Formats: sequence, structure tokens, C-alpha cells
Amino acid sequence: MLLLLYSSLLSYMLFFTLCVAPVSNKILDDQNKSKFLRNIFPKNFVFGGIIASIALIFSFILKDHWSIIISFIIALGFIINLFIIMPKINYISDNNNLEEKKKKKSFRNWHLSSVFIYLVQIIMAVIGIILNI
Repeated sequence: MLLLLYSSLLSYMLFFTLCVAPVSNKILDDQNKSKFLRNIFPKNFVFGGIIASIALIFSFILKDHWSIIISFIIALGFIINLFIIMPKINYISDNNNLEEKKKKKSFRNWHLSSVFIYLVQIIMAVIGIILNI
């Protein structure tokens, strides 16, 4: 079951990274892209958080200590992205009182932190797969 859950996490995260995000950046204008991304990212993080939480529950049931750590880190990443980073990015994007240079720098830093967390989650899912083969 853990192999299926980690494989599901990895495959959907890669699909989102390699297909959904680049296509939206390529074909949508800024206004529609913003609406689309603000709508899909929360769903992305909730979906991943649910799968990671299910993996965490199964890890406890199976007493798989490494999987407990891995699934906890993955779930925590989704929580941080959903409740801390994403609202901060939206606030920065919406705040017209910020100087444009500072706005771009803050957005870039928060976005990079989100991307870094997502990359760590992908790596952890790969490790989860390897440990459960």
C-alpha cells in the first residue's frame, strides 16, 4: 500500500510540475494565469496532503519508522505551502503598496521556497518508493 501511495504522490507531482504549470505559463495571459493558479494550487496541496496523510497513517499501522518520517515530511511540506507560503505569495502579488523591485524580490524568494519544498517532497516520494519495493 505504501508503494502505491508514494508512487501516486510522485506521479501526480511530476505531472503537475512537467505538464500543468508549464502549459498554464505558456498559454494563459497574466490575469487568467493568476486566476487559474490561485484556483489549482490549493487543490494540488490539499490532494497531496491527503495522500501523504494516508501514507502516514499506514506507516503507523505498519510500524514503518522510515516511512513515518518520509510521509510526515511530505505532508508537512503541503501544509506549509498551503497555509503559509501560498497566502504570502498571494498577499505580495496583491499588495499595490510595495515597491515593484521589492515586490518582485519577495515574490521570487517565496516562490523559490515553495519550489524547494516541492522538490524535497518529490525526492522523499522517490525514497519512499525505493524503500517499499
